[in-house]
Amino acid sequence: MADQDAHFRIMDEALKHPDGRAKGGEPCVICGKPVPASVHWVQRDRHVCSGRCNSLLRRRYGRGSASINAERVSVAVEAVGPRPSPRTSDSRVFRTRPDAHLPQLPIEWEGYGPHPGDVVERYGILTQYVVQDMPEGYFTSRVVIAVAESGDMFVAGANADGYYSSLVIGPHAPGSQRLEEQLFSYTFQVNGVLCEWRRERTTDLQPDGVDYFFWECYAAVPVDAPKYPDPMHSARYRAEMDRRRRVSSNAAKHEQRAREEAKIERFDPLEVYERDGWLCGICGAEVDPAVLHPDPMSASLDHVVPLSKGGDHTRENSVLAHLICNIRKSAS
Repeated sequence: MADQDAHFRIMDEALKHPDGRAKGGEPCVICGKPVPASVHWVQRDRHVCSGRCNSLLRRRYGRGSASINAERVSVAVEAVGPRPSPRTSDSRVFRTRPDAHLPQLPIEWEGYGPHPGDVVERYGILTQYVVQDMPEGYFTSRVVIAVAESGDMFVAGANADGYYSSLVIGPHAPGSQRLEEQLFSYTFQVNGVLCEWRRERTTDLQPDGVDYFFWECYAAVPVDAPKYPDPMHSARYRAEMDRRRRVSSNAAKHEQRAREEAKIERFDPLEVYERDGWLCGICGAEVDPAVLHPDPMSASLDHVVPLSKGGDHTRENSVLAHLICNIRKSAS
């Protein structure tokens, strides 16, 4: 679905408290209890004290409650704006790479799904796509029809942009006979090959690297072809999710140790490690990136001015250190 994450980006912007992130002790905007300093940073951005109050605030937003500042919502919509489509090519063939193995994905994809005129080739079987408007009174206004070379079809709902919606209608035999009881168990012959319909769903990042999106389609595939996960994740998406987890974990871990007035930056420790050339800032020896925590020689983040002595959790106040060097420094 095109730009499916825009709603959540707008909500995140609209629900941020005008006074900025809570340090701890500020009244919850829902129940009035103090916001703990230990709750997730998203909850502190919204000045809510718990997951329950966060859910109630989101419900108010969803209902368009007057307690949600409409001006903030308008500003958020203007700031976020729509994301451009990640599809840049014209009609094309999306091929299979039979020699590829996960984590490298065995299929080609681009954008939110196939356009009319595209062909999806999966292990030698071709599927084409048609978007069709339905008569007034039909239970959906548009459909995407995946058509195999045998004339067999798989029909699903389409949104206004012609991409797949969440509605699945199912397989149709040649001649438009709907097979209601055989959603994915229906098999058919294509050029002498026994085939079935499979859903593809691949998660990727927008070109700007901010939001994720799904490539989605239904394709005719030989029944004995390798099966791949649903959803699959692109290498770019996996790398970005790993980076975001490191950033969140790094910030949360040090926020709890820092003094209330300390400055807390959200950054990936790898930024500091690469900046320091993978050399320990304490002993000066090389740190091997392949050695993982909790090995004593693994990489860790050391604060030049310790957090316990008023230091900030910032890139400037951080250096790479062997874990054992960091522990010895803290103990001294």
